[in-house]
Amino acid sequence: MENIDRNSFSTSMEDQVAVVNIKEGVFDLVTNIDESNILIDFIKETEGSPDIKALLIINEKGCYGENEYHDFISKILGPQEECTEKSPPKFAQKDVRFREINILNRIIKVLSEYRKLCFSGIDGDVVTPFIGAALSMDIRYATAGTRFVMAHNKYGLHPSGALPFFLSQYVHHSRALEIQFREEFDAEEALSLGLVNKIFPKENFRKRCLHEIQHFIKCENSTIGVTKRLTNYTRKALAEYFIYEASLLNL
Repeated sequence: MENIDRNSFSTSMEDQVAVVNIKEGVFDLVTNIDESNILIDFIKETEGSPDIKALLIINEKGCYGENEYHDFISKILGPQEECTEKSPPKFAQKDVRFREINILNRIIKVLSEYRKLCFSGIDGDVVTPFIGAALSMDIRYATAGTRFVMAHNKYGLHPSGALPFFLSQYVHHSRALEIQFREEFDAEEALSLGLVNKIFPKENFRKRCLHEIQHFIKCENSTIGVTKRLTNYTRKALAEYFIYEASLLNL
């Protein structure tokens, strides 16, 4: 399996772990069909490889943050003078917004259905759609000081990235709603809620993640596969959730 080096992500293989490193310009990844297909094809290839026992998706610091989100949303939003509190924001580039939602949902579906263990390494602040994407994976690690930012609220948008679906599986319904209407919460609260499994220092974060993963992949592939399928049983409803989201947004 050859390593990939694209503008938005790169890949490597380390001790039976396939690593996807998300770079700056992450919104290029989730709005470009060709780029996202390359990522999805790689993930599916690792799923079928006997040499790979787990997948780690880790990001370069800052690429999931508020600045990237603001730059992307600001470029595609239209004039808001005619909008009211009851109407959603208008997009000058509606096709880009819909493509972002659909491509990210497709990636999330692939990650949610991944038959091997799937880990997320969150380095630095992370905004709504990528919080949801991280929750689609099995186990999450975060750097100390990471903030989980409900950035969609600042722009009158819905929480994308299947955040409502996954968050309501981790915490009680009322708590999931309360969290989504807040501005942010920190890594320590995420740990207490079970949204992340461990917090590591920023130094050697990647190395610490890979070290932790080794504890899990000592199990046999058959044990891992069946355990995941049983644990993820309720996630069969994810496809219906995406259909419902599309109907609400007229995607």
